[in-house]
Amino acid sequence: MNLLAVEKPARYMGGEMGSIRKDVADLRIALAFPDVYEVGMSHLGLRILYHILNAVDGIAAERVYAPWPDREQQMRDAGERLATLETATPLADCDIIGFTLQYELSYTNILNMLRLAEIPLFASRRGESYPLVIAGGPCAYNPEPLAPFFDAVLLGDGEEAMPEIADAVRQSKKAGESRLELLERLALIEGVYIPSFFEPGYNPDGTIAGIMPRAGGKATVRRRFLSSLDTAAFPTDTVVPFMKTVHDRVAVEIARGCTRGCRFCQAGYVYRPLRERSPATILKVADEALRATGYDEISLLSLSTGDYSCVTPLLSELMARYAEDRVAVSLPSLRVGTLNEELIDEIKKVRKTGFTLAPEAGSERMRRVINKGITEADLLETAFNVYRAGWRSIKLYFMIGLPGETAEDVAQIAVLARQVKDQAKRSGNPGEVNVSVSNFVPKAHTPFQWEPQISTAEILESQYLLHTELKKRKLRLKWHDAPLSFMEGVFARGDRRLAPVLVRAVELGCRFDGWGEHFSQERWMQAFSDCDIRPEWYLRRRELDEVLPWDHLDCGVSRDFLLKEREMALGEAVTEDCRNGACGACGVCDFSTVSNRLSGADAVVPAREERIPGEAHAARMRLRFAKTGTMRYLSHLELITVFTRAVSKGGVPILFSQGFHPHPRFSFATATSVGVESMAEYMDMFVADGIPAGEVVRRLNDVLPEGLKILEAEQVDVKSPSLSTLIDKTRYRITFDDAASEHLSEQCVQFMAHTEFVIQRKKKGETQVIDLRGEVATLSAAASSLELVAGRGKPMEFARAITGNDALQGDDVRIEKLDVIFCSTP
Repeated sequence: MNLLAVEKPARYMGGEMGSIRKDVADLRIALAFPDVYEVGMSHLGLRILYHILNAVDGIAAERVYAPWPDREQQMRDAGERLATLETATPLADCDIIGFTLQYELSYTNILNMLRLAEIPLFASRRGESYPLVIAGGPCAYNPEPLAPFFDAVLLGDGEEAMPEIADAVRQSKKAGESRLELLERLALIEGVYIPSFFEPGYNPDGTIAGIMPRAGGKATVRRRFLSSLDTAAFPTDTVVPFMKTVHDRVAVEIARGCTRGCRFCQAGYVYRPLRERSPATILKVADEALRATGYDEISLLSLSTGDYSCVTPLLSELMARYAEDRVAVSLPSLRVGTLNEELIDEIKKVRKTGFTLAPEAGSERMRRVINKGITEADLLETAFNVYRAGWRSIKLYFMIGLPGETAEDVAQIAVLARQVKDQAKRSGNPGEVNVSVSNFVPKAHTPFQWEPQISTAEILESQYLLHTELKKRKLRLKWHDAPLSFMEGVFARGDRRLAPVLVRAVELGCRFDGWGEHFSQERWMQAFSDCDIRPEWYLRRRELDEVLPWDHLDCGVSRDFLLKEREMALGEAVTEDCRNGACGACGVCDFSTVSNRLSGADAVVPAREERIPGEAHAARMRLRFAKTGTMRYLSHLELITVFTRAVSKGGVPILFSQGFHPHPRFSFATATSVGVESMAEYMDMFVADGIPAGEVVRRLNDVLPEGLKILEAEQVDVKSPSLSTLIDKTRYRITFDDAASEHLSEQCVQFMAHTEFVIQRKKKGETQVIDLRGEVATLSAAASSLELVAGRGKPMEFARAITGNDALQGDDVRIEKLDVIFCSTP
């Protein structure tokens, strides 16, 4: 596997700190995320399942992500099958492949990953030797467009269900059961849906006549509920990626579910009831996770973090507890109605980059329709307090295309945004407002599941109107592309007849459709046409007595409740939050094992330990380390990230720079080229005086990934010159294949005979001139290798110059950095 030829090698390396490798296992599970690594690594659900499953003896859970197009092409050219990161096991050799259904526009990636694994797409065509292919996640509540591809789908919470599924497969494997017998065993597990056990029928007009279970089977499948979040397993020693990911921090789920009842929000219905973790558990998890990962930021996750029963004292405690360690605390989901001045005062203590508020609709009328539960006065007062607290920018999230929306409602978004901007002036803060608008897509299991989605033309018309109105008020607009929303709407309420379309789209080259630069509306329209499907038919209004593709899947919320909520929306009536008011009889709670579980507003938060302030005296450690194996693919920035996490995870008393964004005080001698193995990397590290050099080596080597190893360390004078000024020359070994090494000795003589060998290099728009011959001190050839000692210049530049082969690439040679020669002893 040559990773030098792909854009970001760290996506495919594996071996990260916190990753779990089991070479021998009774059951091997590939947890598959159908998007690129940096997106999938940010997904909390997979982190949870990865550690829960790996905690079971005999079960190996491994990760696999969708390869970016450059890596996919490389795999196809080499005939390489898609494999897991941990043990490079081909997916076809695993026992279970579990896909996360996070977003409709990732569906083509699922099929493409199966193709790259050389696994038949349709479940009916997979024989006994192929792995069980299952799925779960938010889109599992209408998996019908994908149903023909999956053996089983998990509805609901996975913490308890996934180990049961794994155990069932293991027991079936031991018993030598057939695939059908395994599916029958899985169907007995609460929350598991077997698509092949149901058969939809269709009316002449194309609507669904019924969804029939097989003889003797249950007519519906009810989702799985996790009774208590507080007692559920939650990972703290998570995988720490080498590269920057979308959410590169400790993530602590403080609550699951929401009681607000926003009528457009699928998550608010399918994740019911509300279950909160206790403050004591949250603090324990945060403490363990920070120590285990080396991160310097905690994110408190839930659908509405501001609704957490004791969010203000919890936030206050976290910030005070970790202030000295420079750990930031973020709350990504805040609701206008929960943002009081006390909470804002706590939030402002962390890095103030921007503040996000989500009114969702511009007019009071539309906010009543969607049951948002916030008033214009609430929003403006919150904006005033945010600006007064020091934030310079507020981002406002809205939707267009909501049921019953008029042009006046759309224009009101601009009016409200300007009023928010005016609060900055009122507070004496020259603040900015950025408006972000998405397009409403009706989702299954919501009160709006029967409503039509507006057409692409109508979306564009509303976007233009809003752009014009905002421009008048000197405000900026960011919008979601209408064709992407069109596709999302088709598959969000689609049925099994869309499966051939997905297959055809993948054949035409569709993948990474959620990424604008890869989405091709032309290819999708061809796929629909080739399969004789009119996609706009799926965006229509559904009749109230119509059988919906997901009617046999029970999320817990009753159809009668959703119909009642729809009527309330039409009447612009508000449904009270059941956290504070009477039960709305949505159907989820049995008030025994399944019910709202709150921490209580007066929950006691454990007292923090007081630290004695003091300034540590600095000691400067000089370290030599090796970078071998797959670690040679790390970029310089990724290497900095690894050591930033390692010093924290290893408990090295690193000192920090001053300023608003303090950083660990370490520096590297030089930035070695990606792909070069090295036994002579050097770095200086400022630590608290008193720790021996040998102890620094031990602590770092205990946590660094395989391929990075501290070889030696010594304490040097804190005022010693920087490493980069001390380096004179570097010793390299460059090894060629046999065919390219026949004339190496002769080529060395010819190169050294030059009086100069000048090359030009472009860097940041400037031309650099380097005399490679003048930089070479010694050069020799032995067998298929060159050994040279040189100053400036990259080893690949020397290899090309010596051999006369300008087409030489990193995968044609092996480059080793053997030693660094200093002007004086480091």
